[in-house]
Amino acid sequence: MGIAVGILILSVMMIVHELGHFLTGRALGFTIEEFSIFMGPTLYSVERKGIRYSLKLLPIGASVRFAGEYEEFDRPNDDPGWFFNRPKWARAIVIGTGPALNLISGVMAFLIMFSAFGYTLPVIDTVQPNTQAASAGLQPGDRILSAQGSPVRTTLDYSGVELFLGGTKPIELTIQSKDGQVRSVTVQPVYQDNYRLGVTVQSGLVDGGGVVDSVDPKSNGGNPALQKGDVILGAGNALYSDTAAFREAIRATAGKPFALTVLRNGQRMDLTMSATLYHDLLSRGIYFTASQAFLPAVNQAFQWSWSIIKVTLKSVGHLFAGDIKPADTLSGPVGVVNMISDVVTEDQPLADKIYQLLWMFALISVSLGFMNLLPIPPLDGNHLLLIGIEAVRGKRLSAKAQSVIGFIGIAIIILLALAGLFFDIARIANG
Repeated sequence: MGIAVGILILSVMMIVHELGHFLTGRALGFTIEEFSIFMGPTLYSVERKGIRYSLKLLPIGASVRFAGEYEEFDRPNDDPGWFFNRPKWARAIVIGTGPALNLISGVMAFLIMFSAFGYTLPVIDTVQPNTQAASAGLQPGDRILSAQGSPVRTTLDYSGVELFLGGTKPIELTIQSKDGQVRSVTVQPVYQDNYRLGVTVQSGLVDGGGVVDSVDPKSNGGNPALQKGDVILGAGNALYSDTAAFREAIRATAGKPFALTVLRNGQRMDLTMSATLYHDLLSRGIYFTASQAFLPAVNQAFQWSWSIIKVTLKSVGHLFAGDIKPADTLSGPVGVVNMISDVVTEDQPLADKIYQLLWMFALISVSLGFMNLLPIPPLDGNHLLLIGIEAVRGKRLSAKAQSVIGFIGIAIIILLALAGLFFDIARIANG
């Protein structure tokens, strides 16, 4: 069921794309031979006003075939409706409206999502103590105008900067306070010394205590006293179930030996150990204001679409610079369908599923629209580039030149598709 929904959603995006080409082609006088839903062998076909409408077997994708679009140079035709007999501006519009409809559908998905579920603005909501934000003097109501010199119009703009910057580096912000004053703020990494047991604990309580999940080899001065599976009951008079009191009891030992009560293999026992001093990086603590106002949601829907494009470009730049791994960024149709399937089949409230599906639809639609504008064959951006070259030269490139460009572009697309498929399968196999 989940896979079927994933394929259907992906197909809807492709149908929207081809519908853009089809509608503008009809409006601008192009001769259209066929508009097809899905791919593969034809299941059903009907002709209306010279256009064949077909439903095909494989439930993925769509296509529109213009008369003369793929004809060779040595087969001229005087039909004014043939693709290359139409004016250059008309061809550019027809080609551009496919990606444009994907971008518009992404904006609309964002608008529906924001209107129904709300959204966040790059305005500080609260400032918690013991955070980098508090140390930097940020105040509730401060609006982030830029981060590291990049404009921040959405919370995604900020998150993108923070993601690629890393959590251990300072971040330069331009802030506008509630009274309109603009100032520069540097949010510096802040470390806090804490004494801890040096273990991770499973969620929930067992026999009133916490079950040890893993033990840091450096705990207790490099001689761990706790073991995986131990149930921590308390330290001194502080019970583990009283989280605040237990943590304070451990902190107050300041590295000196103390008694810790545990259950090990069902037996109650007292261990003597010392807490380990850790230098913990405090959270940045930048929490944004939520809103459900409709008019700002319209602006945010457009801004978020633009933010996705900017983050995509940054990701590509970091990918070529070697800062991020291809496995962390490249994904293909298999990965997309798998992600949507996970959302559909996950045991969660229906509202959460709808929210996540809207988010994925918006994200993928905007990305699909943008990527199709890249000047790489056989993408729409390459056709737009060729029309531009034709406008400058006064004639089309030779068949040989276009074949070479097409071969190189298709080779790039195939390599990227294979890489995406490989990483998709690897992610699925690794769970």
